[in-house]
Amino acid sequence: MTDSTSDVLFEPANPLPDFSFDQLPEGLRERVAKLGWDDPMPVQRKAIPYLLARRDIIVQARTGSGKTAAYLLPIIETIVPENLWCQALVLVPTRELARQVHAVLLELTEGSPIRSALLYGGVRYGSQLKDLKDGAQIIIGTPGRILDHVYRGTLTLMQLQTLIFDEADEMLSMGFYPSMRKLKRQMPEKRNSYMFSATMPYHVEQLAREFLRKPDRLSLSKGNQSVTELDHRYYLAQTLQKDRALIRILEYENPESAIIFTNTKRNAEYLSAFLKNYGIDAQHLTGDLPQTKREQVMGRLRSGELRFLIATDVAARGIDISDLSHVILYDIPEHVEVYVHRSGRTARAGKTGTAITLCEKIEESKLLGIAKRYGFIVEQYELPSDDEIEQRLTERLVVRLEDQLNDLGMMERERVRRFLPIAEFLGTDDEMRMLIAMLLDESYQSGLAARLYDGPVRPLPDDTSPTPPKDGHGGEEGDGDVDGEKKKKKRRRGGKKKKSGEGPSED
Repeated sequence: MTDSTSDVLFEPANPLPDFSFDQLPEGLRERVAKLGWDDPMPVQRKAIPYLLARRDIIVQARTGSGKTAAYLLPIIETIVPENLWCQALVLVPTRELARQVHAVLLELTEGSPIRSALLYGGVRYGSQLKDLKDGAQIIIGTPGRILDHVYRGTLTLMQLQTLIFDEADEMLSMGFYPSMRKLKRQMPEKRNSYMFSATMPYHVEQLAREFLRKPDRLSLSKGNQSVTELDHRYYLAQTLQKDRALIRILEYENPESAIIFTNTKRNAEYLSAFLKNYGIDAQHLTGDLPQTKREQVMGRLRSGELRFLIATDVAARGIDISDLSHVILYDIPEHVEVYVHRSGRTARAGKTGTAITLCEKIEESKLLGIAKRYGFIVEQYELPSDDEIEQRLTERLVVRLEDQLNDLGMMERERVRRFLPIAEFLGTDDEMRMLIAMLLDESYQSGLAARLYDGPVRPLPDDTSPTPPKDGHGGEEGDGDVDGEKKKKKRRRGGKKKKSGEGPSED
């Protein structure tokens, strides 16, 4: 730990001295000054020395913290201009980020002999092939298109020296892991790898173990938040629109795994049916579930087969899953302490996580009061727009389809080409395009949006969608604990139903 700056939360046991722009070669220093960069940002000051020293490192830093220059400046210093092959590869999750990083690179290399290429899917190959043929030494792009060029023989990574993962958490969320594993087989073992990520959930840790060699750890953030810090967010949504808002958040975020908390078992049961009908893998856990069913649900969650668990507080007692990436509070808890208990289900064992709350406008002050009481910052986010969701789904789907295409052999590709005229025909009419959309949805759901639910979903009475609770907060039946089944039997014998608000059941 260091006290040299309040922005540093954690750094290696044998830290290197801070970096300054004065250490850059004259030409690069002039280009940095031209961009108006007077002093390095904290992530640059702390991370650059490790990249220059060729020490594999994992850097946790928020988006917008200046991490792009933290890896581009060391890369530029290590490039040998006479060697016209890929010496450094920067993997990013989206086309937008690829363009942003490349734009900064072009400014930093202006007037120098260093060449670069920008590679991502969904566009024609012409300019990409030209840049590769000209001998690009720094390549920035998405894993799927880069793998495509490797398979085409237009790019080789066998002399790669530097590998960068930018926004590693987002890269995994986009579904790039299969392509990344295939790329690894095309790279030399002797290379230096560096990972930059805003959060450090379990699956990012696993990726680091696979690609980096005994990496150092550097964590930076604002203020004095802990290394296991949570990213607290909230979205405003009216009660009767919260289910649709939840769908938007899940589609945009695409969490690796999450517990969704409700205040009542009726909301838990409703959400479970609602998400399943939408094609999202979800299972509810309430206190009156038989023990065998509870164990079955928990087994699916621990094994990674189940992505989303919807639970009440009572039912969630005793759950300890260390690799949850998200906790979602569908309902604001009745008591402030419950928020801490719920959000604490993620960010375990030195990892980071995200706590998302859905609340109405009148509940906003209550949530902000909880944040003030416990000393954390909760930020308001706007629900993703139709265009934002469309862009995110498009990119994920292109990732999946490109990965499938890269796996095809010569004869299989020839077979696929038979359908190109049909694809052109289907794209000429709205009704016909719906057929294409149906096939794309099937591919997306089977590969990215959900793991297949292990059993048929029972159709609802109207065979369309579940009926939400009228008041939006659940009904009158109490949510039990492990004795829930006994309480149900008691009611059948004539016992009174527990009224709303009575006891610890929170129903």
